Amino acid sequence: MTALRDAVAVVTGGATGIGLALAREAAARGARVMIADAEDASGAVESLRADGATADWLRIDTSDYAQVKKLTEATMERFGAVDVVCNNAGIGVVGALQDVDPGEARRLFDVNVLGMFHVVHAFAPLLEDSAARGGPAYILNTGSEHSLGVPPHVMPMSVYTASKYAVLGLNDTARRDLKDLGIGVSLLAPGWVLTERIRALIAADPHAAAVIEPFAQEPAEVAAAAFDGLLKGTAVIATNPHSRAFAMEHARDLMADIQALPLLDDQHS
Repeated sequence: MTALRDAVAVVTGGATGIGLALAREAAARGARVMIADAEDASGAVESLRADGATADWLRIDTSDYAQVKKLTEATMERFGAVDVVCNNAGIGVVGALQDVDPGEARRLFDVNVLGMFHVVHAFAPLLEDSAARGGPAYILNTGSEHSLGVPPHVMPMSVYTASKYAVLGLNDTARRDLKDLGIGVSLLAPGWVLTERIRALIAADPHAAAVIEPFAQEPAEVAAAAFDGLLKGTAVIATNPHSRAFAMEHARDLMADIQALPLLDDQHS
């Protein structure tokens, strides 16, 4: 386990699920934690404090840039620095593109894509300051195995899938744009994770259990892999072996189509 002793980690969407697992992992590595969530995160903070962590929280909606800026200010006031940002807040919508309500789709993109941009934009100056002081400076963007292709073992979640493709693009451009500022950027790309919501779904629906359980991972396992990869500088932290086959197939198909382009001679290259 790589230490983050006395670092300050901000986790959006940290009240439950993968976000809470990331907060716990950051705390276990020595970080002080600020959770941000649209829902009540007091229970998450109480559990972290019970384990000896220093933690606080703020209710915000990442789709609203003004609220994200308020989070930067509250974190600086509370902790005096920001070293790690787990850009994790996200929502899901089930269904094929033609079946999803456009209002639901817009809300999803507002949170999953625009909200992630808001967090990167607002926290980049604070992370640059940390890097300039010789401290850690990292952004972990939570994508999904849906960032790697269209998982065949998942029911259609087409708008969600499209948003997670977009997160991959955001991650790649952030890695380029922030590299010279000393800020490391990685994408977390898990498959099914046994969060509270998924456990409830499995308990209520035997069909869902049969579909999900063979592929699912524990949140703590995903969070540990996330921080290991982030601190090593891994670009895409895929955690689930079941993602490999379809992601590799997608990559091969993409390369095959690109390789069909004509080669340029030296004069035009």
